[in-house]
Amino acid sequence: MHFKPRKQHVFNTANVLGKDYIVGDIHGQIKRLYEQLFTLGFNFQIDRLFCTGDLISKGAESIECLNLLTKKWFFSVMGNHEQLFLLGFQSSEYWDVLQQKGGEWLSQHLDRFDVLMRWKTLIDITMPLTRTISVNGKNIGISHASAPPDWQTLQKGELSDEDIWQVLWSRPLHKNESCKGIDMIDYVVHGHSPVSHITQFDNRYWIDTFALKQELTIINLNDFNMDELN
Repeated sequence: MHFKPRKQHVFNTANVLGKDYIVGDIHGQIKRLYEQLFTLGFNFQIDRLFCTGDLISKGAESIECLNLLTKKWFFSVMGNHEQLFLLGFQSSEYWDVLQQKGGEWLSQHLDRFDVLMRWKTLIDITMPLTRTISVNGKNIGISHASAPPDWQTLQKGELSDEDIWQVLWSRPLHKNESCKGIDMIDYVVHGHSPVSHITQFDNRYWIDTFALKQELTIINLNDFNMDELN
């Protein structure tokens, strides 16, 4: 089915007051997220947390994770699970898929169209397909699953249906030959593909660790050299 996100790309300027962090897919693990943020000394007044998408499904606290989108310190790109939720307004078959993937949270609200529309609006407005953030003079891209070879394609919004599918669904880690660097960007961080540790190919990093190690990966982007993370 044809899908075009309301926002394809957002540029986040440098955080001059606090630090910037990035976390992999949260998937309904709100308690674990807050536990790890408190351990890291995250300052909710001046720090920012970016996410690789997939706030919902699998975990029991998906609704609480969606509510993160109302927090001034939280920023995310869209994941394939958010796409499935949005597509459900065109065909309920997509909601059926979500319910099969730990979507009990959705099953309990299918008769509340006002609630479903609130979540849809939150996702549409606050979850672009991709982001670029400025940190320590470097530009760091965030996309859920993968990205076209040239980051400017995303920034300009010149995306085909295939490009959008690649950003939300592809798993290039399964085919090492497709894990090539992304041009016109310093680094790119992805989620989606389960990894046991931060996995690097060229200037790209996959950080979705919860499924394999039951712990979220949260990177302090200000204090770490991306080239030393792997």
